[in-house]
Amino acid sequence: MAGSTLKHLVRGDVPLARVIFDDPRKRRLIKGLQDDGWPIFDLAGKRAAFPADLAAHARKATMRSGPASRGAAKANRNRARSKASTAATVTT
Repeated sequence: MAGSTLKHLVRGDVPLARVIFDDPRKRRLIKGLQDDGWPIFDLAGKRAAFPADLAAHARKATMRSGPASRGAAKANRNRARSKASTAATVTT
């Protein structure tokens, strides 16, 4: 006979908050994550999810193409300032 397929299932808002945020006090955020499309479903009146699915979704949501280049924030800020100054001179 095969083993249970629900062996690693996490049930309830507090355990889900502990898995996702490492902080059970953030349990109120779980419903919003479920509404945003995270792999959280209702099972017998409680929200539930598989930890592997949550980890995969979090990786996909935070994936970047690579590390930010050094000084990228300053370059973006300077680019925005130059666009603003050229727009100001054109309109006057």
